[in-house]
Amino acid sequence: MPVSCECLLIYNRHSGKAQADDFANDLLASRSPLSVCQLDREVDLDEPIGRAIESGCEKVVAAGGDGTVNAVVNALMQFPAHQRPELGILPMGTANDFAGTLMIPDDLTEASEMADNGQTVEMDVIRIRGKSLDTYFANVAAGGNSVRVSEQMTDEIKQTWGALSYIRGAVDVLADMQPYRVIIDCDDQQKQLDSWGILIANGRTNAGRIPVAPEASPCDGWMDVVIIREGTVLDMAEMVSKTLLSSFLECEQVDFCRAKTVELRSDPPMRFTLDGEVIEQEPVRFEIVPAAIRVRVGAGFAC
Repeated sequence: MPVSCECLLIYNRHSGKAQADDFANDLLASRSPLSVCQLDREVDLDEPIGRAIESGCEKVVAAGGDGTVNAVVNALMQFPAHQRPELGILPMGTANDFAGTLMIPDDLTEASEMADNGQTVEMDVIRIRGKSLDTYFANVAAGGNSVRVSEQMTDEIKQTWGALSYIRGAVDVLADMQPYRVIIDCDDQQKQLDSWGILIANGRTNAGRIPVAPEASPCDGWMDVVIIREGTVLDMAEMVSKTLLSSFLECEQVDFCRAKTVELRSDPPMRFTLDGEVIEQEPVRFEIVPAAIRVRVGAGFAC
């Protein structure tokens, strides 16, 4: 008979916080029963999560950044809804945007307490599909010029600049913005326009706590769709300033709506990052999966 596993810790030792190793080791020394899986590109999380479910696992804790949360969410979505353990998050990454939306404290000791005893809510996720693409994400899919910003990131920039590294990476891109001719269907409403980028949001911030979808909620059954129209350097300056003041959606260059499904065609094809990870396949359809995963949230979180 398998040994009971009340909690599976999925730990990314390459996450952005320097103290992550020490904290993870202290956590492992202080808790039992606890099963551990270190995350890297070679690990298929379906297998350890499947074993943990068979052993009576009640919770999976993602210890890392937004990429770690994304990997764990995708693995959990491979199992039937009634089998999925709760999700806890220890924010150990560079930006920890989705943890911020859930009001999970940056302090790892406090976050650990929330992962154990915090309020549980039913969290939506977003499914994204294309010709050779079928995956999920929890926070934000950012398409267009933002992908170029992500590709500027190096480990050295992340370690030096922390959450501000995404702003540092945007400097070279701002001088040479790529326009995209876009046809986008948000439920039954179609738009055709020239765009610098599109964000499909479940969480409120992206790229280092920048409030790109300040009204989004990950438990309301809707995606927030933000379309940035092509414009001038002055338009970009206005968007940057209003973004920092959390009034980004008021810009004339920004179209905003909420939808349950989004279909997208773009010339040239628009690449996306999913919670910071660049995907090469062109997305065609986004759809909300409501109340998909139970997640522990911080004390100040409200749907």
